[in-house]
Amino acid sequence: MTLSFEIHGQCCDLALHPVSEQTAKKINKKGSSIYKEKYMNWWRAGKTTTCGMRLDKNTLVRVTLDGKNLEFDASLITRNSQEIRRSMYLGSKAKYLAVMGYDDEVCSCVWTWEHVSSFAPDRFSFFVQQWDRIMGIPGYYVVDNVLFNERFADSHNWCESKGFNLIQPKIIDLDALRAQRAKTILQTAGA
Repeated sequence: MTLSFEIHGQCCDLALHPVSEQTAKKINKKGSSIYKEKYMNWWRAGKTTTCGMRLDKNTLVRVTLDGKNLEFDASLITRNSQEIRRSMYLGSKAKYLAVMGYDDEVCSCVWTWEHVSSFAPDRFSFFVQQWDRIMGIPGYYVVDNVLFNERFADSHNWCESKGFNLIQPKIIDLDALRAQRAKTILQTAGA
């Protein structure tokens, strides 16, 4: 049997990168026009980027087995999400983080497995990143990948792309976060 898992909604390509004070000032000054500078393509490289499907109230999820729709509880997708944290840089020498990219490309993503012998929804596992604290939006989830029965899909296709708008770059001041964290620790210790 052929199993398909489809998400229709908005694709994301987001990055969270440490930047120098000079680059942070330049990004703050230029705003979205910073994307026009060739050297700024680095925002797509690195270990703190994500490209996937954003889950929100308008996202449609469909599961089919040999073309027939199956019931699926979409809340299973976010049950084991990985939170992306600004705080992972607090122990580093970095002073600023830049958040760049896009999160509004209307498209679909389809994962397909061939030769599936039986189906149970709990055999899906999802690679989901939670960008709530970075983006400042509760419930900000991005699906990177889907496995079924601990197996990657035989095919993974992006469909129906309609274009995107780059977000206003955002600078996170890590020294301010460090000071906030130290204050919270002191308040907790004094309580």
